[in-house]
Formats: sequence, C-alpha cells, structure tokens
Amino acid sequence: MGKPTKVLYREVQRPRHILWWVTILLVASFMWYWFIQQIIFGVPVGDKPAPDVFTIIFWLIFGVIFPVVMLGILKLIIEVRNDGIYIRFVPFHFQYEQFLFKDIHDYDNITHSQFKRFGGPGIRFNLKGETAYNLNGKEGIELRLKYETVIIGIQKPNEFKKALDTVQKKQ
Repeated sequence: MGKPTKVLYREVQRPRHILWWVTILLVASFMWYWFIQQIIFGVPVGDKPAPDVFTIIFWLIFGVIFPVVMLGILKLIIEVRNDGIYIRFVPFHFQYEQFLFKDIHDYDNITHSQFKRFGGPGIRFNLKGETAYNLNGKEGIELRLKYETVIIGIQKPNEFKKALDTVQKKQ
C-alpha cells in the first residue's frame, strides 16, 4: 500500500438501524432458547430434533459469535486522504479498499434508498453495475469511475464533499 498519506476526513459508522438489532437479536434469542431447552433441560426442540453436537455448534455460531461480530465488531470506516478515498468494512475487509482520485471522473452528493436501490445495507451490488458501501442512512456520495459507479453511505456528506473538493483543488 506504500507510505501512509494524510487523512483529511474520517468517519466510522456502526449499525444503528433498528432492523439490524431486531433481526440479529431474534436469531440469537432463538439459538439461546434452542440451546437451553435441548442441552440444559434435555427437552428436544421440534418433531425431528437435531443432535446435541449440531445444537451446540449452531448456538456457538449464531447465538454467540454472530451477535458479537455483527453488533460489536461490525463497522464501516471511510477516509479521504491526499491520494484517494479509502473504505474498510470491518470484519469483511482486511485492508482498505482504495478509490484513487486519478480513477475518479466525477462525484456528487446524493440521497438514496439503500433498500430500493441495493436491497439493504452492507456491501451491495445491483444490476446496473453499481457497488454500494452503506451502513446507515440515506445520504451518500456517488463516485463515477471509469468502469463502475460506487455509492458510499456518509453521515456527513457536506463535510465529506468539502474534503474531496479540497484535495481536487490541490491536484
């Protein structure tokens, strides 16, 4: 990745939408119920109960690890640096995704529906060849690159665009 460049704007988003919390907590609650009923009390769940090993594995994955990762670790980091825009969706990206200014043809603030345009939050793709990095809200920035369009969900789009404009003036 080379030498580090100066960060002009940084935003860290965490899941805030109620649907994230409700979905994850419902799944985790069911896993805890299943685990307690079948493993602790010895009462099989369902007509064809799963083996205890299967129950324990699913409980560990979806009752413990999944909620911790999704509600505790999950975050979207967005940075504007002197040479481009850097995005990291923790824990899915191990390195920053780079969008260098030399590859960006145009950009603009937008208001969009992440559910209508992309089917929800996260790293998403649609049939128009667009990619979205979005966790919260409707505000964002649309980057038009040579071969693709990238939508980045931003909480403070005016500050983000101001940082982009500052870098573009210097180049």
